[in-house]
Amino acid sequence: MGISCYKEVTVWNNPEFRVPAHIYLFDGKSNALAYAKESNGEIFIFKKPLPMDTRRRKFIKVKHKELDAYGATVVIEEPDLTNTPHWSVKSDSGKTYTVTLESGRYTCNCIGFAYKNKCKHSEEIKKAQEK
Repeated sequence: MGISCYKEVTVWNNPEFRVPAHIYLFDGKSNALAYAKESNGEIFIFKKPLPMDTRRRKFIKVKHKELDAYGATVVIEEPDLTNTPHWSVKSDSGKTYTVTLESGRYTCNCIGFAYKNKCKHSEEIKKAQEK
């Protein structure tokens, strides 16, 4: 994963409900960093990454000169897990996620956990640690 631009191409069933097809700059974790307006290409940069629900929406990867240039300057800090219990979990799709234990709570950096505050990766580690 990495910082990439995606254009929304969702076809909405309700003709009275129109969502603009902006081009978004994502951080690779469904957080929008910036977007270019569909109507005039004006760039908006968020002060902090904005979690975006991408379920039931479709996007295609695109090149966007200004957003790509901005994305090349963004530094996403990885958390320091030196003093935090953590485990790497390989998913069925082959991706590797990190489950951490903080304040007695298991968390995961997968997209499912971001939406539901639970996932099979964190549950798997929790059950293994309880044994």
